[in-house]
Amino acid sequence: MGRVLLPRTGTLWTWTTQEFLPKEPYASGETPETFRPFAVGLVQLGDEVRVEGRLTVSDPERIGFGMELELEIFTFRTEGDGTEVMSYAFRPRGEQEAS
Repeated sequence: MGRVLLPRTGTLWTWTTQEFLPKEPYASGETPETFRPFAVGLVQLGDEVRVEGRLTVSDPERIGFGMELELEIFTFRTEGDGTEVMSYAFRPRGEQEAS
């Protein structure tokens, strides 16, 4: 088995929204009161693989099948000692990274 470098860009295959706080092992540190719904998509990366991931946009009017997306790394949560736990999401290609 060897490493395969995947593209950082892809095409949205399908998507849905996460409307409620996921159960464990999801560990964002959010509570039912602070949770905000988010979009999740299945992204085709070249001819290699489809990857599930969070989308940086949640407005259904801005999401469409076949849209071009690119990878973004973001802070998922911060531990009590200040350690940042990182994750990934996909944003519309050409949009600035979320701050």
